[in-house]
Amino acid sequence: MSELTPESSPDFSADFSHAPILDPSFQPVETTNMPTVPTPQRWSFGTRLAFRFSFCYLMIYALGCANATVWEVIPFHIGEHIEEWLAWPFFHGAQWLGDHYFHLTGVGAKLHGTGSGDTILNWIAVGIMLVVAILATVIWTAFAELRAPARRSLAYPRLFFWFRLTLRLTLGVAMIGYGLAKLFPLQMGPPSLAVLNEPLGNTSPMTMLWTLIGLNPVYEMVCGAAEITAGILILFRRTGLLGELLTAFLTTNIVLYNFCYDVPVKIYAAHLVLMSIALIVPDMPALYNFFFLHRPGKPIDGWVKPARRYGLRIETICVVVVLLLAVLPEVFGLRKGYAEQLASQRNPPPITGQWHLVSATKPFLTGDGVPLADIFFEPSGRVMFRSSDTVLWRGGYHPDDKKHTIQLFVGGHDGPPPVYALTKPDPTHMILTPTGNDAKDNGTLTLVRVPLPSHYPLQDRGFHFVNEWGLER
Repeated sequence: MSELTPESSPDFSADFSHAPILDPSFQPVETTNMPTVPTPQRWSFGTRLAFRFSFCYLMIYALGCANATVWEVIPFHIGEHIEEWLAWPFFHGAQWLGDHYFHLTGVGAKLHGTGSGDTILNWIAVGIMLVVAILATVIWTAFAELRAPARRSLAYPRLFFWFRLTLRLTLGVAMIGYGLAKLFPLQMGPPSLAVLNEPLGNTSPMTMLWTLIGLNPVYEMVCGAAEITAGILILFRRTGLLGELLTAFLTTNIVLYNFCYDVPVKIYAAHLVLMSIALIVPDMPALYNFFFLHRPGKPIDGWVKPARRYGLRIETICVVVVLLLAVLPEVFGLRKGYAEQLASQRNPPPITGQWHLVSATKPFLTGDGVPLADIFFEPSGRVMFRSSDTVLWRGGYHPDDKKHTIQLFVGGHDGPPPVYALTKPDPTHMILTPTGNDAKDNGTLTLVRVPLPSHYPLQDRGFHFVNEWGLER
């Protein structure tokens, strides 16, 4: 073997001095931090069309349905005024159509205070919203699809983000609000004296449902806790999908109650279901992969592009504002109301019971304009009115023990409730005399107490682990 001389040996330093691996200061580049070329997101035409219609219709309804919406978070009644302003063209348009084209008459022909969300004007207003959403979708599609290909939007990721946030906030406010009214069992109160003394066959399906749920507050509180849980989960991105699924389940059950027991909140409850479905649909591929194909699935809100971090900060602020301005005041208000109800049940007011109207210098009108026949002052502090056609009406009263006055109001009546001076010549008679300006439009009411049972089996039955026979009576 011949020896290598310096002249004949290869110059390794000259050939490989440029190699980075031989450079002691070399640091490997982390490819995870390298900028990547963003790939354009593309939706199919059907997806774009569906999104445009969903955006137009659900945003119109969510922001202007005149019910529990995100506007509730704005204090000092400012949010209510904004919502009324947005709802004004739809509801006044419905009244105009009802007058000129549907030829409505009676109480349903005019906008009025009511405990129902399913009036004929509500249905017409929803129809107007639907027509406006369809027209907006057609115009939007025409302008978007006829643009030059270079300027045509193939997807709407940012609008999609804000659309979902608005729906999540709307559902969160609605579910937490309804849940709190059940957690502090005020929505379905204890069985009314009026209902307990009404023949079973005379009660309405809704009254039966309300009485059944209010009979045992534990069930109502559990339902309320579930609704609050869904409302809180849906506010946060990481738990949003779980909240959406739970909300869809709970609101579907509410819709079944409303349709099967004729509860007049069918329109609003059905739209809560539609909103929850609109939030779930984009996650359907991930849900299908996870539950049916047993593959990993990534929710839509599980990861957000860095370009959206500014939007995420705004999202966080919106959630905090909802919790502070919409939820906390409602918690304190309902807690106070429930404490007052419990105190009234422990020590019922002296006027508690049924009072039959003997005479009235001017008729006291109930919701449909039918004269009053009976007043039921409940142990819970509530009031039920029975009109002369035997229909029950919810109401309320505000007593002032110092002035010996009482305010009475019936559901469905607008304006401030009249103030009456309360006098009791004896334990079985009561006279309500209108005071001040209320004397012009209201008359003196003379009422007599109706004897009622001191106990009711419906309330006294309680719970039994052992039942040899089902108690039916």
